[in-house]
Amino acid sequence: MKLAEPAAPIDRWALSPDVEHLNHGSFGGCPLEVIDAADTWRRQLEDSPMRFFVLDWQRELDKARDVLATFLRASARRLAFVPNATTGVAIALASSAPSLGSGDEVLTTDHAYRACFNQLKRVAHGRGAHVRTVAIPLPFNADALVEAVAAAITPRTKLALIDHITSPTAIVLPLDRIIPLFESRGITVVVDGAHAPGQLALDVGQQLDAGVTWYAGNNHKWVCGPKGTGFLAGSGKAPAPTPVITSHGASPEYGPSNRFHAELDWMGTHDPSAHLAVPTAIATIAEMANGWQHVVARNHALAVELRARLADALGSSELCIDEDLGSMASLPITLPLGIAPLALEKQLLADGWEVPIVDFHAGPLVRVSAHLYNHADQATKLAEKLHSLGVRGRKL
Repeated sequence: MKLAEPAAPIDRWALSPDVEHLNHGSFGGCPLEVIDAADTWRRQLEDSPMRFFVLDWQRELDKARDVLATFLRASARRLAFVPNATTGVAIALASSAPSLGSGDEVLTTDHAYRACFNQLKRVAHGRGAHVRTVAIPLPFNADALVEAVAAAITPRTKLALIDHITSPTAIVLPLDRIIPLFESRGITVVVDGAHAPGQLALDVGQQLDAGVTWYAGNNHKWVCGPKGTGFLAGSGKAPAPTPVITSHGASPEYGPSNRFHAELDWMGTHDPSAHLAVPTAIATIAEMANGWQHVVARNHALAVELRARLADALGSSELCIDEDLGSMASLPITLPLGIAPLALEKQLLADGWEVPIVDFHAGPLVRVSAHLYNHADQATKLAEKLHSLGVRGRKL
């Protein structure tokens, strides 16, 4: 597998070739074909807005949903487009909140995405529930995590929010071992799968069948859709969705007969071009690397190589074994005295480097992402750049 050169040239993306792009994990990046597809949908909408929204929109959205559902191996009947995974998690938590009462507990980990953790706290506190946080051991040990989760569950645990891939540390959590702990006790499980679509060989339907109540993900990251497209999938045991915006679909006589779609598809006038361009994104990335199986395998191999080179050059510990990575990796670092993570990140941006410096509670991290336009030699250049700014590796 060739990792010292891109699998697809960067000029197929809208990304500037004058910038070192190593942060696909945060905001994604669109191939030019995807930008063109979204622009075509936007022009069709603006050509005759009323005709588009009254006659065309639901039909075209359903077609795009079917393509996404096939890609995710999920049921289209229990799948809705949302702006992003954070919105999906918010809807899932709001829909599940009525089951919470004073003194109940909700469970998550200390690697949870900040926005979703904040939403969980707000929902829990509004119902008088307590948030219990499980510490993920570093270096990561799956057995220890499973034991810690099992020990944290009490008779009062009513809901859990679990990342599929942690955002700050880029670790793939063993859902196949964690979810049964909750499912056997009838506990609602919300999975924040923001990073998983396109990074893993994802089977959302299998996750829902195994005990996940709600699964939220993004289409703008490794799937390479435009910004503003994600999804929420619910199991057959999930309660009726409570959207963050109550709109026409709350009226039983309005919208499609599928009430899941009626409640979530329309939450006010919006630009649906990002959602409608998702089929183009799925097809385009598959074409670039001879199918999604090869995309996932190549990007994982590159993430492993990027991390190995950085760890060696910086002198950093590795947070987990290779098998616990997807298509990105984080490494612990030490910053120059008096320099905050955000200040370093801004300096890198000013110098033409897009790479996140994570302000993590256990110490700062540098996180790198691998997509088809990336190559292994970028790790060597990044290590040199970080050294020039006084950054060194850190041992755990």
